[in-house]
Amino acid sequence: MVFMYYLFSVLDYYKVDPRYGIWTDFMSLSSVFEILMVDLVLNHASIDNPIVQKAFTGVTEFKDFVITFDDKSKPSKDDLLKVIRARPTPVLTKYYLVRKPDKSLVATFDFPSSARKHQIIKTGWVWTTFSRPINVDGTVATRQVDFNFQNPYVFLKFIEIIYFYFQHGAKWIRLDAIGYLWKKIGSSCLHLPETHLIIQTLAEIINIFSDLSIVLIGEINEPQEKALPYLGKDDILESDMIYLFTHFPLAVHAVLTGTSEYYMKWLPSLQSARGRLFISVLGTHDGMGMKPIGDYLPEEEKSKLQKILLTHGALPNYSRLPGGEKIIYELCSTPWNFINPKNTDEPFSIQLNRYLTILILGLMIKGVPSIYINGLLGTPISSEDLDENRSINRQILKDIDLRVQLSDHSSRTSQIFHRVTKILRIRASESAFDPHGSFTPIIIDNNTVSLIIRSKDELNSILGIVNISPHNRLIQVPLNSKEIFSSGFLIDLIEKTKYQIDENARTFTIPLNPYQAVWLKTIDNPAMTRTEKIIRY
Repeated sequence: MVFMYYLFSVLDYYKVDPRYGIWTDFMSLSSVFEILMVDLVLNHASIDNPIVQKAFTGVTEFKDFVITFDDKSKPSKDDLLKVIRARPTPVLTKYYLVRKPDKSLVATFDFPSSARKHQIIKTGWVWTTFSRPINVDGTVATRQVDFNFQNPYVFLKFIEIIYFYFQHGAKWIRLDAIGYLWKKIGSSCLHLPETHLIIQTLAEIINIFSDLSIVLIGEINEPQEKALPYLGKDDILESDMIYLFTHFPLAVHAVLTGTSEYYMKWLPSLQSARGRLFISVLGTHDGMGMKPIGDYLPEEEKSKLQKILLTHGALPNYSRLPGGEKIIYELCSTPWNFINPKNTDEPFSIQLNRYLTILILGLMIKGVPSIYINGLLGTPISSEDLDENRSINRQILKDIDLRVQLSDHSSRTSQIFHRVTKILRIRASESAFDPHGSFTPIIIDNNTVSLIIRSKDELNSILGIVNISPHNRLIQVPLNSKEIFSSGFLIDLIEKTKYQIDENARTFTIPLNPYQAVWLKTIDNPAMTRTEKIIRY
């Protein structure tokens, strides 16, 4: 199990927020979790970060650590429109360099409230890929200032930070927003060759010190064909793993529309990258990105998905394409309400089974499953006032309340948690789910997702079948795979139901309830207990 520690606008790379403890507390987590993973936000940091402040205030060591312009050197509107970003707001944010009454210098985005007390020394513009709209009260919401990796000392500073994290117990390093790293005026500033070169250089340095056992994980919330190159190629090292964002929206689309056509067409694209994908199975702390869908859904199907999710209570965030067209960049909701409508009268059992279907689909893909805590608990969307749309999925969980809910086995939270963890334990116990193994999609019909999952040594195989429709169905499975149907008996690892099949038949018929999944494995002639029976089809 991996513990992941995420940051956003980093105030200080070398400190833990005192509200949550100190580095010793972080290091102590290694007694509970096999691996500690830290989010390395290397594209940007808070304007209040000491490194950023020193860059603004002219400290020699940090000269050119951020990308600034005055009114004359500011890039043209046409050049800025070429930049691809996840925000509709301007990429450049105005800053003020101010001398405070104590004579110290500070950079700020807010116009000084009192010109007498704060002397404005300089104004200019700074690169802020992830800028935000102005707050209701007129203050500037943007906090994240981009680093200038054209300055080699910026790269060296982050080598130092990585080693600091390693010294404090982190073995996996998540490279946040890595695709935006290199800025080149007149280009898209996304996925540039220089960005890949930086990651390759970082990977080579880490490889020299192989005893550190550091794993680099690229976070690229982009179409899959743009993300896969971050795994490197041939003998060129790059990220050890990447996040796979394409699965979740495609799986949600399949289940909510009842058609597996597009999901099944997508699955083969993963076969060549087996064992090297870090899969975001059930949502993240952000929204569901639309870009990772790429061309795997036609535009009318993307639009259909967006409309359904909006009726479930999801909130849209927008970005602009090169040229200025405004589009939905992501939809914000909790994993539970992506799958189930808000305030629905549907029976809870149906909602839970539909929800588990998405989880099971993700667990059938090779890789390391990643489940956001709200996904683990089935948390509904927040009804509190939101400072931004993503806050709908960022509830503050109270330990005592959570313990009470989990200890009450009749509670909604407890039922979801125990069903999810049951499936996770089954997956962890089966060698067929080894990330370095392989899988083969099996086409049955447009209401079913099915694939054969194999261990790396190919000695163990599982046939996964998922009914993504809201109807009871009889699934006809072809009996042409001897590795699965090597005997006349199968067991479903999820419900422990045993089946006897006719090895001479051409198909095997299995009944599935709405949103039911089975993981079928060959067993020898089972010894029966008094309460067991074999279902024959």
